[in-house]
Amino acid sequence: MIGFEWTAAKVFWYMFFIYSTLSCYTYYGMMTVDLTPNQSIVAIVAAAFYSIWNIYSGFLIPRTSAYVV
Repeated sequence: MIGFEWTAAKVFWYMFFIYSTLSCYTYYGMMTVDLTPNQSIVAIVAAAFYSIWNIYSGFLIPRTSAYVV
């Protein structure tokens, strides 16, 4: 519907990126559980990492491009 090319190579690349992203998040969760002593510290560490991931992954839209006249 938005113009993606339907090729087997692109489908496999998509599946690879989804798998690797979910693995990264899962392993990050395992690491924070292993390295921190209680749930309060995990919440602080996770909030810091999630903020950094959101900044560098493109989820935040700059104010200048949000209000195009």
